[in-house]
Amino acid sequence: MFDNRIVAQATPDVNLAASGAGQEPLQDLTAAQFADLYAYICEAGTFAGFSAVPWEELGMCSVIHEPTEEPEGLRIYLRDNWPVAVLEYDVGYRLMPGMIAHRW
Repeated sequence: MFDNRIVAQATPDVNLAASGAGQEPLQDLTAAQFADLYAYICEAGTFAGFSAVPWEELGMCSVIHEPTEEPEGLRIYLRDNWPVAVLEYDVGYRLMPGMIAHRW
């Protein structure tokens, strides 16, 4: 049985005012900003395929769509304004460590 849950980071943010906590996530990222965030998730994250996160968990996340004309661009998922995962179309998810509880 699988128990894949997105959990909050273990270390709380020390400066909530500077982090933007309680605000809407940034939806209007430039292409360069989106590419930087994507590169960070790829570098720090782990590839997990399509079955890594149930759709119920993703429904609790906010989504930033890649600023492109591509019909199926990248999607970055945020939970409490923290990057949790990125969906690469036809490839799968890359997950940030510590954000998903793996118990299998």
